[in-house]
Amino acid sequence: MSAGSLRSNDLALGVIGTLAVILLWETSVRTGLIDPAVFPSPSLAIAAATERLTARQLGENLSWSLARVFSGFALGALAGVVVGVLAGWYRRFGLLVSPLVELLRPIPPLAWIPLAIIWFGLGEPSKFFIIFLGAFFPVVTAAYQGTRGVDPMLLRAGQTLGLSGVPLLLRVAIPAAAPDLATGLRIGWGLSFGVLVAAELIAADRGLGYMIIAERNAGGSVGVIIVGILLIGALNLLTDAAIGVAIRHWVGRWHGS
Repeated sequence: MSAGSLRSNDLALGVIGTLAVILLWETSVRTGLIDPAVFPSPSLAIAAATERLTARQLGENLSWSLARVFSGFALGALAGVVVGVLAGWYRRFGLLVSPLVELLRPIPPLAWIPLAIIWFGLGEPSKFFIIFLGAFFPVVTAAYQGTRGVDPMLLRAGQTLGLSGVPLLLRVAIPAAAPDLATGLRIGWGLSFGVLVAAELIAADRGLGYMIIAERNAGGSVGVIIVGILLIGALNLLTDAAIGVAIRHWVGRWHGS
């Protein structure tokens, strides 16, 4: 069976599983097993969101959240790749930065919100910083492990061809570490969405996280909150799939697949 057929089968199973859960959820609410005031069905949640939000408001919130995630992720991923690769390639630099990374890595981004406000104020930079942290640590860890784990035989083969130093790093080590880098980027992108609501707690007036928090504070519809949560998940799913295709192409170009 070809790889394309396997991916199609996997996609079909995923769609079937998702539709089954949605159907069970809808049926449970309609038959009274679940209180719709506490956990409305998908149809009720969509109806509530349609009633309380215009298409323009929804589109604006979506675009602002996506822009924040992309900006914070881009900065965090770039910094993570640079620091991780350099730490993995240059032993002394790795010994210098690894303890600091390991010290800060377990701290959840939410804990940084007070400092983000003090350092960057209530504007967009503080939100970018929180999302930056969500992306940076998985990417820097993957980049470091990938660079450190390059097969010495590949390095020696490159050296026999006259490569050394930075050319050896760029032409041999980084392509060899590409699968680890790809894993870190995928995880970092998912965590960037995971901290989105926390980032938009910082005095935001637009975005999906703001929409969720504002609805809760106003004592509004639970359905709008559910729609906001599901939109964050759906946006992450679609963008992650697109990034996955791009990464497979990137890694495959270097690994001949």
